[in-house]
Amino acid sequence: MKRFGLIGFAVVCLWPALALAAVSGKGVEANNNCYDQFRGGNMKAAIDYCTSAIDSGELDEPDLVGALINRGVAFRNQGQYKLAIVDYTTALKHAPKDAMIYANRANARRELGELKSAAADAERAIKLDPTRPASFYTRGAVREAAGDLKAARKDYMQALTLEPANMDYQNKLLALDAKLARGEGGNR
Repeated sequence: MKRFGLIGFAVVCLWPALALAAVSGKGVEANNNCYDQFRGGNMKAAIDYCTSAIDSGELDEPDLVGALINRGVAFRNQGQYKLAIVDYTTALKHAPKDAMIYANRANARRELGELKSAAADAERAIKLDPTRPASFYTRGAVREAAGDLKAARKDYMQALTLEPANMDYQNKLLALDAKLARGEGGNR
């Protein structure tokens, strides 16, 4: 009888901890599902899972930053640029020296036509990591959107120099050279 009482006591006392353990981890699971949906191209599901993960309060800082970035990219892919910017800005509060986040925010701002702030973000990304080709590509895209095709070409060329096998960089450079050959881009 004493043994049953002890077991019963242990179950009653441990039950809240067991219940918490069952609930705990849902944020991490949602974050994993977010990433899987994002990689699979289902942006709506990625946004939903990322939101659950972020709202759970269970994520450690690196996972929280990852969830914010993934949701930001998913928002951007759906044309929800302002929401993407909010997520990137929040992520930067946790990871202020992450060049990729600045480049992502620059792209979203470029899409909104906020070229001055996009240029500032692209510059910050390059300053933080001058070996990251995507940051030069991003600055090139911002400069191209602003009509400065010659400066954009230099940035695309730098991206290609850093990553010579990247077909996107090669194709962008070819397309820009065609514009320049047609006389587009003014005297800049």
